[in-house]
Amino acid sequence: MRLKILLAIVLLTLQVSAVDDNGVRHYIKKYMEKKTNSKVNKIETISHYEIAGTNGWEVYFLSLDMNIKLGKSYQKRTIPQVVFTKGNKITFSLKDQYGQSYAKLLKPTVPVEAYDDEHFLVGSKNAPHKILVFSDPFCPYCQEIVPEMISMVEAHPETFGLYYYHLPLLKIHPASDVTTKVMHLLHKRGDATNLKALYHLLLDPKEKSVKKILKAIKIKTGKSFSKSDIDSSDIKSAMEFDKVMKKRLMVTGTPTIFIDGVWDPTRLRYKNYIKK
Repeated sequence: MRLKILLAIVLLTLQVSAVDDNGVRHYIKKYMEKKTNSKVNKIETISHYEIAGTNGWEVYFLSLDMNIKLGKSYQKRTIPQVVFTKGNKITFSLKDQYGQSYAKLLKPTVPVEAYDDEHFLVGSKNAPHKILVFSDPFCPYCQEIVPEMISMVEAHPETFGLYYYHLPLLKIHPASDVTTKVMHLLHKRGDATNLKALYHLLLDPKEKSVKKILKAIKIKTGKSFSKSDIDSSDIKSAMEFDKVMKKRLMVTGTPTIFIDGVWDPTRLRYKNYIKK
């Protein structure tokens, strides 16, 4: 089938045979500064690779540290930007043959440093396949998918290593705040059994009472936690780290799952590696 590429706003056609990483950052910096009338302090390439089936188009995932003008003042912001290149062309928009935007179909590849000891949960660190997940215990799709995935990895440690990142969606699930902090503690202890149990709390996701949430957790797991336990500096630092990785990988919802460094929009691709 012939691939139909739709382009919108080709920013630059350069007088060179091809655009490299330095060229992409240079021209996007100039374009953004002119377009927004704001200074780009730093621009970093998070990830880039050739898009399969597009006859040579590449995607670049950039992070721009900018001083954005808001009214009469400037504020520092980190802005993610997706850019596509082929030869001497650069564009913000590239669509597939069905008219779907590649900016929504693709994500950065997972950096090696994301697979650290602090985020390893179950399976084997030396397994041939690495799964990385961002999850919220009150997300309905997470409740359906993630506990089963953890159990699958536990049953096949020769095949998988699972790395878990906490992403509480506090605007729609306020109860995730306290629950996720407890999950951080369970994660640190290597207690995957009780971490899974917190996906099935008998609790309103909009509950904000720390006392009620901790009581529900004790009923479910038999484990007691205090407010001082969940308000520790270690927990705050861990949650901030997860937020940074969420931005780096341009994660926008839960569950977001990567298999062997590549985003899996189906969330089920890991099952293809399970021997039957």
